[in-house]
Amino acid sequence: MSALCLKAEYVGNANPNFMHGIESLNARYEALRRVRGDGNCFFRGFIFALCEHLLPSSGDTEDANSALRVRIQQTIQQSKSDLVTIGYSDVAIDAFWETFVDYLAAMETRSHVELVQDFQTEGGEAEYLVWYMRLLTAGHLKKHAQDFQPFIDGLFPGQTVAQFCAAEVRLLVEPMGKECDQPQIAALTEALQVGVKIEYLDGSAGPGENLQSYACSPTVSASTSEQEPISITLLYRPGHYDILYPRGSEGEDQNTSS
Repeated sequence: MSALCLKAEYVGNANPNFMHGIESLNARYEALRRVRGDGNCFFRGFIFALCEHLLPSSGDTEDANSALRVRIQQTIQQSKSDLVTIGYSDVAIDAFWETFVDYLAAMETRSHVELVQDFQTEGGEAEYLVWYMRLLTAGHLKKHAQDFQPFIDGLFPGQTVAQFCAAEVRLLVEPMGKECDQPQIAALTEALQVGVKIEYLDGSAGPGENLQSYACSPTVSASTSEQEPISITLLYRPGHYDILYPRGSEGEDQNTSS
């Protein structure tokens, strides 16, 4: 669906900048895909958009997405042993990891319609993927605690990265149904070597002004240096994330909710 569909939610809003922002989005993005708003929308939007990149490419004799699919499969395959080394229980995470591994293994034969259905089914496999995304994020934060501690100090002075990943506060990582902020976003992009751009529709940009945006690109590793970099684009409105499709991209002509 077009980003213009958001206008209905801001009719009568005292801040006209929301309408200006929606027009700006519509000029640059072909479509918007709504993501279920249950507190996991960043992770759900991220993994759905990533899975779209992993689907078999159409119109080519050679599957252009196969190299990326193999790389992500290898990353997830290796991730459980890394998480166990950090201190997570093998028994506690095995079912989520195994579901993710099996889901990726079947990706080369999965259709876009099936992908949408999977993410619309509450309590299905997609919930395991979302949970494991949170776990990967927490694991990367803990493994690279020294790099992320300054971010945590700015948010919660005196709190360690490990405490940040477990504390019952708004910016929780592991427990489901909690919001996500920049430390988690940066950790996930590094863990998966997948970039993300976030457009902010918060009413701050006036007519003719660009929306505030945040781009997080991973440090290029040896495993990704020869591949075309991919990036996911999300729209953030206070408390919620949806998926955006730049004009000319694939994936926007399907059922646009997940």
